[in-house]
Amino acid sequence: MEWLNSLAYAAAILFGIFGLIITFIARDLDRWPRRLCIAILSSAVASAALEVLARAIYPVSPPFYRALILTDTLFAPLPSLLVFAYFLDCCQEDYRKKPVMRVLWALGAVMAAALIAAQLNGEIDAAPGGTVRFGFWLVLSLLLSLAISVICFAALIRRRKKLSNVQRVMFCACFVTSAWIKIFLVELYLMAGLVRRYQEQKEEAVRQRTQVAVLQMRPHFIHNTLMSIYYLCARDPQKAQQVILDFSRYLQNNFAAIAKEGTIPFAEELEHTKAYLAVEQARYQGQLFVKFDTPNTFFRIPALTLQPIVENAIKHGLDPDLEPLYVTVTTEDTDGGVRITVEDTGSGFDPTDESKPHTTLENIQQRLEMMCGGSMTVLPRESGGTVVTVVIPDSAE
Repeated sequence: MEWLNSLAYAAAILFGIFGLIITFIARDLDRWPRRLCIAILSSAVASAALEVLARAIYPVSPPFYRALILTDTLFAPLPSLLVFAYFLDCCQEDYRKKPVMRVLWALGAVMAAALIAAQLNGEIDAAPGGTVRFGFWLVLSLLLSLAISVICFAALIRRRKKLSNVQRVMFCACFVTSAWIKIFLVELYLMAGLVRRYQEQKEEAVRQRTQVAVLQMRPHFIHNTLMSIYYLCARDPQKAQQVILDFSRYLQNNFAAIAKEGTIPFAEELEHTKAYLAVEQARYQGQLFVKFDTPNTFFRIPALTLQPIVENAIKHGLDPDLEPLYVTVTTEDTDGGVRITVEDTGSGFDPTDESKPHTTLENIQQRLEMMCGGSMTVLPRESGGTVVTVVIPDSAE
């Protein structure tokens, strides 16, 4: 059994050192949480290292062994108190100014002193496999340990609404486990937090790129639309009014997309796409024909998904000097969700050709993956043109 304990402590040391390396590398952590993580991991690693060193040296020098155990006992409450400080920090409270923190430090100091007195008094035989005799100092240390746990749990219950479910479980386990187990719990939580923060930063970067794409709408599209309205005012005022209305709806939906952080109903995206197409069809009379076959609109997609795909099809496929462009938009239920297909009869383009920018489609694909677990494929159409397929899983509907 002794070899198993030694192995566990050795694993804790290695795992803790690995956690310290991660903490030092992770420069995006806030100042105080980073310092607390370093303090927690360092104190727990030091405690485990002293235990391993003491067990290794016991056969050679029992007095030195007892000195190491007493040193370890002196700092025994430290990991728990640092975890509680980290708990208060996660609750957005300054642990340095909290009276409860001072009370716990005082109880921890008295508990450490009681444990040392129990060893010196013979109530605890610190040797590996030694016996324990219940006396005043040992009972006092146990009562103080119980008091610290009760205070920690009371604080956790009181502040539970300030924490996430993962944080509540993690701190609940930390308050009742040994120092080396705290290493695993804190480090796992730290790594999960870093992964979560990386994901949030990635999503924020995609969202910012989306906003930039919305704000940087094609200037020539706006210019040509305004010029079309200008000429229609003289030839067909009623139609000019309709184009202005469609163009206004298109602009409104584009600017509204800036504030959209999650998914939106597909019906909204479809309405936005139709407003855009109404403007384009007014500009390219007799050159652009669109067909919709969308029986299922009861699902959600990221904002600015369908409209940019259709716009991309027109941009690459429409040529006034060639045959008219036909665009078909369909939705179809599948076993795993919904499939959206945008098919055009244009000249097509090669999505693998790196000489042409395809930032729009790459942006859409990234947002589909992160926001709803969806996917997108771009393939050439057998009889000419392009087919873009978007799959939205059931979990995102």
